[in-house]
Amino acid sequence: MNPFERKVVGVVGVAHFYSHFFFLVLPLMFPILHDIYGIGYTELGIGYAVFSATTFLFQTPIGFFVDRYGARSVLIAGVALESVVLALFGVFQNYTGYLVLMSLAGFANAVYHPCDYSILTRTVRREKLGKAFSIHTFCGQSGSVLAPVVILLISAGIPWNHALLICGIFGGAIATILIFEFRKLEIPVHDETETHLGKRQSSLRLLLSAPVLLGWLFFCGFAMSSTGLYDFSVSAFTEIFDSTLAQAGIVIWVFLAADAAGILCAGFVAHRWKRHETVVAVCFLAVAACMFFITFVPMTLLVLSIPMTIAGFFYGFIAPSRDMIISSLAPARDMGKVFGTVTTGFNAGGIIGPPLFGFLLDLGDPYSIFWGAGVISLLTLLTLIKRSPKQVSTPATEQGKS
Repeated sequence: MNPFERKVVGVVGVAHFYSHFFFLVLPLMFPILHDIYGIGYTELGIGYAVFSATTFLFQTPIGFFVDRYGARSVLIAGVALESVVLALFGVFQNYTGYLVLMSLAGFANAVYHPCDYSILTRTVRREKLGKAFSIHTFCGQSGSVLAPVVILLISAGIPWNHALLICGIFGGAIATILIFEFRKLEIPVHDETETHLGKRQSSLRLLLSAPVLLGWLFFCGFAMSSTGLYDFSVSAFTEIFDSTLAQAGIVIWVFLAADAAGILCAGFVAHRWKRHETVVAVCFLAVAACMFFITFVPMTLLVLSIPMTIAGFFYGFIAPSRDMIISSLAPARDMGKVFGTVTTGFNAGGIIGPPLFGFLLDLGDPYSIFWGAGVISLLTLLTLIKRSPKQVSTPATEQGKS
């Protein structure tokens, strides 16, 4: 990538970093919030369902808005709103406040996929998109890797609500950085109006086409399987092994770090592959194998970290191929609405997954988190039906090359 492309990917990656950081901070605190609110894990999972439902409702409209008016201001506003919401979780310490704030956070979260992918596909050359997507996703996963720092803050004696305030201030600093950095970048905006009936019908046909719908189902399955691990592994570990929050946090941190490593490794070779669906299928099979191994083979928490690490690596390895598949469905000018629509599948999975896994955990079977993730990973393979070779996007704009 040339210097302009690297700068764009870096700036967008910073925003993606915070979105993942926010998404994982609260689940890591579920054992604490479970006691603070006096509720079960099912109710905590419902909060994330509210988060995902709000994102689901607003993400596609935001995608259309971004394609027409640009993504920079929308992305900055999303980061700023999430920062405020995270700080307020420590102020409104009741379940009603939790649900209201989760809905606001879901609205803020709706900006990331349409904004990020719209900017990337408009500014990065097609032959460099695989690497750009990998770095972008790696930045997001790096936010997940840093999220367990909230456990370290609490373990060091900082009150949980103060720890969340610190995390919110951190997000405000990131929003400020985005404001100054975006001023230095010329991001192309598609300025054609879409008032013509034929163009509106063309957009509708694109979003209802079989490849886009299969992409939606893929994201739904991916979200359901990963939600069980991201949101409830720490709670499951504390119940299975009677471990401390810090011990369980170390294992999930290793899982997340392996996920980030998988993303980075895949990014260097993703642009060379022709059959991205095959890569994704092999990775899902590996994840499922690890989950079933954890479920049926007795082991200590230390030994369990090994299959969790392997599963994390293959989860990460999926990401660049996944994004290359979706980016091939439409021209760069339509990427906001396409990614905005397809990734609502992630939100649909987020609506179903957290209450489901929370319910399984409340039933007293913490291993259900792992076999559930394995079964859903296998079912998601059904979405990897070969797409028509005609559905290939036009290259991203050459603007910004040096």
